[in-house]
Amino acid sequence: MIAPMRKYSFLLYHLDYENFLSDLQKLGVVHIIRNKVVETESLKSSLALIENYSEAIRFLGKHLKEDSQAQDTQLVAKMLLRQLATARERKEQLTHERDIILRQLHDLRPWGNFNTGLVPELEKAGINVRFYTCPKVIYKPEWEEHYLIESIHEEYGKLFFIELDDGNGDKHPTRPVIEADLFTFPKQSLAEYERELKSKTEELEGIEVYFTGIAKTATQLFEDEIHKLTTDYEFEDALQQADTEAEDHIRILSGWIPLEKEEGLTRYLTEHDIIHFKANPGIEDEVPILLKNNAYARFFEPISRMFMLPKYNDLDLTPFFAPFFMLFFGFCNADIGYGIALVILALFLKKKSKDQGMKNMMTLVMIFGIAASFMGWVMGSLLAFDMKEWAGIGDTVPIREMNHIFNLALVLGVLQILFGILLSTIKQIRQSGLVHGIAPFGIFLFLLSAVILGSPQLGANPGVLADYAIYTMYAGLVMIFFFNSPGKNVIINILSGIWKMYNVVTGFFGDLLSYIRLFALSVSSSILGLVVNSMGVGMLKIPYVGWLIFFVFMVFGHSLNLALGALGGFVHPLRLTFVEFYKNAEFTGPGPEYKPFGRKNTVK
Repeated sequence: MIAPMRKYSFLLYHLDYENFLSDLQKLGVVHIIRNKVVETESLKSSLALIENYSEAIRFLGKHLKEDSQAQDTQLVAKMLLRQLATARERKEQLTHERDIILRQLHDLRPWGNFNTGLVPELEKAGINVRFYTCPKVIYKPEWEEHYLIESIHEEYGKLFFIELDDGNGDKHPTRPVIEADLFTFPKQSLAEYERELKSKTEELEGIEVYFTGIAKTATQLFEDEIHKLTTDYEFEDALQQADTEAEDHIRILSGWIPLEKEEGLTRYLTEHDIIHFKANPGIEDEVPILLKNNAYARFFEPISRMFMLPKYNDLDLTPFFAPFFMLFFGFCNADIGYGIALVILALFLKKKSKDQGMKNMMTLVMIFGIAASFMGWVMGSLLAFDMKEWAGIGDTVPIREMNHIFNLALVLGVLQILFGILLSTIKQIRQSGLVHGIAPFGIFLFLLSAVILGSPQLGANPGVLADYAIYTMYAGLVMIFFFNSPGKNVIINILSGIWKMYNVVTGFFGDLLSYIRLFALSVSSSILGLVVNSMGVGMLKIPYVGWLIFFVFMVFGHSLNLALGALGGFVHPLRLTFVEFYKNAEFTGPGPEYKPFGRKNTVK
């Protein structure tokens, strides 16, 4: 649900404004209405510094270890940030230089630790030396008949050789040309490059040790500095948000506060005799959104935020789509073994994590795992083995045929679509009055009746409901054709009702078809699991090590299948939620997030 809000406007003398803002910041409950975009130089500087500190924290996060201890340092945050930047620049420079040396060593090592000073001495003695490289397939043995060639090294199909001559090569114009690449030695020798590589590697290791040693201390300093900068940023920004009156002597500031937190603000305003006015939200107000759900639905709020927050006068659909999302994930990964694996993995990661957001996400994964295990029992699957064939247990499996899985996907789709339309009806009644909810409720009755009358096509027996469904269908049609445009004449209502019915019928069947993908994803995951099992059982026939290969292959195969199924089992329910369900519930957004002045940790 969306927490109810109230708007407050504060009237202050300009000399009292800063003190009031300071107190308001300490209270940390008022969402200030920002009427102006403020871009002063100090604000820009603070934002840049906050980003630099944040980026440094992300970098140091790679060097943090569980047993890292904070070290005493005399450096302030800015000096430590500059020192860290210098070390990173030096590391980047050393890494580049090391890469160049490694390339040189790669070229030199095939020639060995050759003393290039011998070449000039040989040339003085009338002997020319040339160094060549070429692929082995290009090398021609006939070259050895015309040249004095000595092979030095061979690796990865490449030859390294030298050619010696006495300078009389021009006297033999008919001999073949050596079609190989001439190699030129760099100024430094192999030994010199190796010594230089060792030096730079040691320096790089020293920098890494510095990063690891300073990571805990620097992270704490930078986080404290970000909090301080953010507080100052918010305060300076808030100073500019008030409207001025009476020749700049009066400041008028407005903001929103949740009703549940109103008592503390009211007490402060009374104690300090602050002139203020309060009002309930109007239709045109951009009211900030604070979601307030039960413990179960809160785990699904990150999914809601992936799309957008609702408008204040809309419904928070989080608690309404949460059970469906859980079942859809379980449907796509319907296997008891896969569900247990997800729960165990989530428990392990939740225990290892120190971030509350990650802990909540792992709890959500556990919920998905429970749903997968439940749907695995419903469909009779344990690590893709068919439980229906097991004596004693098989009789407890509810769904026994493939077409029943298909029908279940459609039933879940019908339930979510109709539930969305019913929520739309409730919203219209809340926002515009009872008469505006008649047509949406008519759509609900019409589609519900159509589903009941059409259910025998899927093998269902509606029984006595079919006798009454025709009447509820007619009632729904009357509501649609005569109440779709309240306040307008009958002819306009009937004409617009025809267009409304076209959209209802085509939209319903189009939306319903999307839920068939649940069946497709479930079956594809099951088939992949069966293939893994079939191949794994075949490996048991391998003598001696067959059981070991079987175990490794089964773990790898089912882990891969679970990863693919989990991805599809999250993405497709996401689409069904944000496209089909949100559309039928007539969701409207986005709404601004409630961000109380004084309670943010970072500026974005």
